[in-house]
Amino acid sequence: MNRRATAVALCAAALLALTACSSESDEPADPKKLDDSASLACEDFATGYKAAQTRDARVDLANKVNKWAQSSVTNGIADNATVLARASEGSASAWQIGADSFAQACLDAGWKS
Repeated sequence: MNRRATAVALCAAALLALTACSSESDEPADPKKLDDSASLACEDFATGYKAAQTRDARVDLANKVNKWAQSSVTNGIADNATVLARASEGSASAWQIGADSFAQACLDAGWKS
């Protein structure tokens, strides 16, 4: 085995070990239910939504939401958080559509305010 193949194999083994250690249980997450990352993203969104009146505030909120949402396996959370981020840099109506879509994904997953 050459050095490059050995390095790739070692990296793959390390990633598998890290993945195994980071899992809380052996059961796969149910994408129809709110996972911890989605819950945190939805909470951050709900807490910051009313104050996000300016473009900069919307971008900040979208970044905060995406910090959690992108690691969620809950249906619609990561995708709608991406839409929210794109909309945060657009018009007020684009932001409203993105915000409504993200909020609906949270509610569909079972999030309660």
